[in-house]
Amino acid sequence: MTVSFTGQRIALLGLGLISGSLARALKAQGWPGHITAWGPRAPSLEMGQQLGVIDSWSLDLERVIQDADMIVVGAPPIATGDLLAELLPRLQSSSQRPVITDLASIKGWVIDRASCDYEGYVPGHPIAGSEDSGVRAANADLFRGREIILTPTEHTDPSATAQVEAMWQLTGARVSHLTVSDHDAALAASSHSPHMVAYALTMALADNPLAPFQHGGGALRDMTRIAGSDPVMWRDIAVTNQRALLDALNDVEAELTRLKTLIKNADGAAMERYFQRCREVRRANDTVLNPLTEIHSDSEIGSQPVAAKETSRS
Repeated sequence: MTVSFTGQRIALLGLGLISGSLARALKAQGWPGHITAWGPRAPSLEMGQQLGVIDSWSLDLERVIQDADMIVVGAPPIATGDLLAELLPRLQSSSQRPVITDLASIKGWVIDRASCDYEGYVPGHPIAGSEDSGVRAANADLFRGREIILTPTEHTDPSATAQVEAMWQLTGARVSHLTVSDHDAALAASSHSPHMVAYALTMALADNPLAPFQHGGGALRDMTRIAGSDPVMWRDIAVTNQRALLDALNDVEAELTRLKTLIKNADGAAMERYFQRCREVRRANDTVLNPLTEIHSDSEIGSQPVAAKETSRS
């Protein structure tokens, strides 16, 4: 049974690329409600209102959440856990019972830090983003065709989960459910380790006297693009998902060792088989990694769908 999103007042706690894009996406779909935002500093909130991303804002957290029926926490993982640890017990003991969800890339650490069985809390993670950050980069199409992973806990009310799902479906995203541990392991492999590899490659080239970046093409551009992502967010991810990330990096390291051996031995036939297998795996997953979206612009070629820009959100 399809559930409609009934929320009329959304409070964004933290206003940046992801939360701002959620606001833009809902407005673009004609959702008629009110979006307010809270944050530690006024400039980004003021900018969000000037850009039409949000309808109002305040530096007073109580004022922002007092009438909300949906609260979305959009902050780096450690700040998200700290904020939930402060907020959930207060909601638990109040007459106000809003649904609350978060956007953090890590679920286990955040849920443990929150340490509250508030039934309206639905942990979530949109698999979308950009190397750009801040509310100026907010994009109404950011979630179209992308996956939103929800990890409801044993305490989560199914009706709260249904409302978070319905909200995300308005953005054009596809919603899936995972256990907390499966989420953190899967994202360590699919997103967190690729970011670490991009950082390592960038650092390996940074001080090379031959200035490889001045001679780079598409391969270097694509491999290092996500090294331009938010350092605070990725510091938090590496710290809070340490075990799963190290396991994923060990797997990458093992493959690098295997590939180095093939190169050292000049084993052309084995290298070709290796590269062919990688090509097949990548192409088999292209529709997931590059969901197609219709782009109506002067640069569109005919009426063919154009692949959306690959994103760097974990």
